[in-house]
Amino acid sequence: MIRFTDERVRRIASALRAARARRHLRPPDSRSNPLPEGMAALRIATWNIHSCVGLDARFAPDRIAEVIRGLDVDLIGLQEVGWHHRGEVGLDQFDYLARATGLTAHAAPTKHNARAHYGNCILTRLPVRSVTPIDLCVRHREPRGGVDVVVEVEGRPVRVIAAHLGLDPWERASQIARIIGLLDQQPELPSLFMGDLNEWTPTSPRLRRLAESFEDWASPRSFHAKMPTLRLDRMYVRGGLKIPAFEVIRTPMTRRASDHLPVRAVVAVP
Repeated sequence: MIRFTDERVRRIASALRAARARRHLRPPDSRSNPLPEGMAALRIATWNIHSCVGLDARFAPDRIAEVIRGLDVDLIGLQEVGWHHRGEVGLDQFDYLARATGLTAHAAPTKHNARAHYGNCILTRLPVRSVTPIDLCVRHREPRGGVDVVVEVEGRPVRVIAAHLGLDPWERASQIARIIGLLDQQPELPSLFMGDLNEWTPTSPRLRRLAESFEDWASPRSFHAKMPTLRLDRMYVRGGLKIPAFEVIRTPMTRRASDHLPVRAVVAVP
């Protein structure tokens, strides 16, 4: 049995109330600004792009690039980038999306072969101080990983980890423990963890572990794109960061472009 102290229970309950209160907020535009005073805005997104193959079975990297450009974010974490029994053999999707969006790609493939690579990627327009691939492989399971970057937001370093977790609960438990362990090595660094976490049970012990380790989070319904009911694509922040607004981008194009919908948010940086 998992036991929590009263302080941990209060902290988790407070964060859940805050997340429910934000559920219908949208990122700021020219008419509104939910940022706390004195904080800078980091506009981010996370999206599992299904190797650029949409629900219409069409391989359309140009469509994925168009959606990313329309999101108008500073940084986006992508999962399932590249050829994986889907799409066009030999096309470097990492390079294509960088060129088509005007952003810089920081790739962390988990599968390699002569025909194409496959894995995770961060696209950003921000200055980048460091880039580190993360190995999240668990024995006898599909290779998994992430990408760990430190970017500058108005001169302030912010750590961003984008990852794609496994399908089995025990596998995800190990992967989440590794990510939290990495972040705990630099607790003073404002940090963001996001991606396709493959967690669909709201009371899972993995999500409770994340709630203990992070100060704020966003977990809207983003899967399946045709009828989004599951909260697979999530964002977590710590180190003084806040998520004052977030939304799922549901348009005729995003409902066709992938089996996941993109999640966009504003992160407030001290």
